[in-house]
Amino acid sequence: MASAQITWDLNDFYKDSEDPQVEKDLKELLKKSQNFQERVRGNIKTNSLKAKELLEWYKEYEAISENLFYLETYSQLLYSINTLDNKVKAFVAKIDDNKVKIQENLLFFNLELNEISDAKFAELKGNPKLERFKHALLINRMRKPHQLTEKEEQIILMKDITGKNGFLKLYNELKSSFTFEFEVEGEIKQLTEAELFAYMYQTDKELRFKALKTILSKYTENELIFTHIFNNILKDWDVETRRKNYKNPISRRNLMNEISDEVVETVGKVTTESYHIVQKYYTLKKKIMGLSELHMSDLYAPVGQIEQKYKYIEAIDLIKEINHNFHPEFKNIIAKMDEVHHIDATPRKGKNRGAFCAFGKLKHYPFVFVNFVDNIDSVRTLAHELGHAIQAYYIQRDQNFINMDISLAIAEIASVFNEMLIIDYLLNSDLSEEDKKALLCVFIEKNIATSFRQNAFYNFETSIHNLIEKKLPTTEEVKDLFIQEMRSMFGDSITNIKEEYASYCFVIPHFLHDPFYVYAYNMSNLLVISLYQMYLEEKEKFVPKFIKLLSVGCSQTPQEMLSDIGIDLNDPSFWQKGIKFLAGKIDELETLV
Repeated sequence: MASAQITWDLNDFYKDSEDPQVEKDLKELLKKSQNFQERVRGNIKTNSLKAKELLEWYKEYEAISENLFYLETYSQLLYSINTLDNKVKAFVAKIDDNKVKIQENLLFFNLELNEISDAKFAELKGNPKLERFKHALLINRMRKPHQLTEKEEQIILMKDITGKNGFLKLYNELKSSFTFEFEVEGEIKQLTEAELFAYMYQTDKELRFKALKTILSKYTENELIFTHIFNNILKDWDVETRRKNYKNPISRRNLMNEISDEVVETVGKVTTESYHIVQKYYTLKKKIMGLSELHMSDLYAPVGQIEQKYKYIEAIDLIKEINHNFHPEFKNIIAKMDEVHHIDATPRKGKNRGAFCAFGKLKHYPFVFVNFVDNIDSVRTLAHELGHAIQAYYIQRDQNFINMDISLAIAEIASVFNEMLIIDYLLNSDLSEEDKKALLCVFIEKNIATSFRQNAFYNFETSIHNLIEKKLPTTEEVKDLFIQEMRSMFGDSITNIKEEYASYCFVIPHFLHDPFYVYAYNMSNLLVISLYQMYLEEKEKFVPKFIKLLSVGCSQTPQEMLSDIGIDLNDPSFWQKGIKFLAGKIDELETLV
């Protein structure tokens, strides 16, 4: 299978954006949501409400929400591979407009649920008929202090079309429009951002430096636009945070993640206090590479000669084999996804940069999006997203739609676990000492990127949101706060951070699409290290525990599901175990140098 052939088949949803079924489904959902509102509105908050009635209404609400989700998912998947297609842009806008109308009709439902008296709520919560919706009821009740009136919530939905969502589209389209002229061995190439980032893993120091400089030059040229996008989206988050009476900007995300402020603060504190590990590693890498100084373009420079190229078919076969060794069903899930074309791997103009996994339909397979460029990091990224897909598969198989979601606090468990399987497999294969040293560097750098780097991003987000509550920052202020966190993490181990890296703050889409998403990477990474150690100790006995964990979706809080296997997220020593494990790997590398 050639890399150029690896594209999605989205026929699970529709034939194309002009499929007549789209219009039929939109009209039907509008009609059903209007009818639902007319029949149910005003009847939920009465003391005569019966569990049987609420169950039927919940099922109806769920069915409308589910089919709306499929329409939106299709439009977003289609757009992610056609960001320059005006027809697709118009289609996305049409879906978004209708989504708002349908959501307006459904908005009353969760608001009215919170008007139920405490006594009636306790009665309903304990009724076995509502068991499949129990967690949704409980979490919705927790949002009650942050709930606005129905009219206010409708206004927010409407203003987001041309407000926050409009700026997000501008950000995506501007980034996707970038092409980079880059000279390699005397040949001028027109490259996408994903293709250019691949040069950051090349052995040629000057080529790496030039690649990063070329990428960031585009962001520097457009930093006025990016700053305005940044300020408007973050200010939108800030205004809603205050209007909805959240303690602070991150508390809002924490409630969405069903995780306590205290746990998030503990993880951040433990990680920040361990930045000396990062500085030790990059000082060691400088020695290994025989360089007098390291630059940001050297972060992922290969150590040694592990430059093996992987075709897509080779990469996915390796991932399938390793997953089979853990649990044969994991391999079957990946094989089926590849067979039904639910993986899009080919970089191309108009396709978004990055990687993600999206839920598909219940009882079907999820969708994976990567930009595969034939190097070992692409293999790692593919394994990461296929880990997400395995978790999504189990959730789609075992949960109803209301529970078909994952708290960001544990969203990276399966993905990072799959990376651990890959790296451990390679480290335990027949490697020379030099190759083992090189692979250890890859492993350590991946963990620094997933834990420490994401924690620095989280600290930056905290700082920028605190500032934006007081004023709209200038471009220089945004960049200075970003560089402050980078310097805090890298210390003196990296040279010229501000001069060479300041505009990178505009590269990270999570800051805009999902404020405070990034701490989940660190939390999940440290959590997975613990889970992986459990696996090494328990072997096959661990597998059913892990599958159960992957299958829960959002039917329990992270604390509830993890306490079942003896993990206490409130305990700082638990998170320090992960840090100590990483420090041990750096010590192991040091003995090889």
